[in-house]
Amino acid sequence: MDANEIQAMDDQLIIEDVARAVEENEFVPFVQPVFELATNKVIATETLVRWTLPEDGTVVPAGAFVPSLERTHTICGLDWCMAEAMCEFLGTTECDAAKVSAGLNISFQHVEDKNFAQRLAATADWHKVAHELVGIELSAEAIRQDERVTGHLIPSLLDAGFIVMVDNFDAGVEELRAVANMGIKVVKLAASVWRDGSAEQIRLIVDAAKELKMTLAAENVENDEERAAVAEAGIPVAQGYGLAHPMSLEDFVALVEG
Repeated sequence: MDANEIQAMDDQLIIEDVARAVEENEFVPFVQPVFELATNKVIATETLVRWTLPEDGTVVPAGAFVPSLERTHTICGLDWCMAEAMCEFLGTTECDAAKVSAGLNISFQHVEDKNFAQRLAATADWHKVAHELVGIELSAEAIRQDERVTGHLIPSLLDAGFIVMVDNFDAGVEELRAVANMGIKVVKLAASVWRDGSAEQIRLIVDAAKELKMTLAAENVENDEERAAVAEAGIPVAQGYGLAHPMSLEDFVALVEG
């Protein structure tokens, strides 16, 4: 048996386990807050999937199962599970935490579904959730990979009133302007840019974002020193362990309401 055959067997076992876990509601959304640095106010969240085993409460990291689901084109079902859970939270929670926009990470494979935006709209409407409270995070790489992302997926999401965000943006001003021309107003700046880029490169991106009336957020801010550096660079929004770790929805409500 070669490595590919072993991988295929492992993938199949994971798929079967995931299917059972979805049926038994073992996947739950965690969220990582996104902060406006000037006010320390939570203005958005990023939704992350967690798999908690019922036997002993062990949390299985996403890296242990998501790659298999991506390889076997079965990841979209889990994405919809998280979308449903977050829309239910936003629609049934009567506090300020439910007024914060929730960003959903979705697989590039949803580009195959021409009705994705309509299905998401139906899910939000079922739970009586305003579309502007639901964000879709698309990686900069995914936007570059396939013209269907820019030609159909992004326009259909924006037309439906959803927020579209570029995740892990690692380019410069020219590409930022191209993103703005798509109608996207929220860009998450990769740490490789704000942490490792030159001061001039960062200044140009920050100035362009202001000119284009885009919200620029720094990703992966890990400590107080990095938080101060991001603020000093003029990046107004940030997320990362230096501000808040991913947390359960219950803990997120306590954070916002506290």
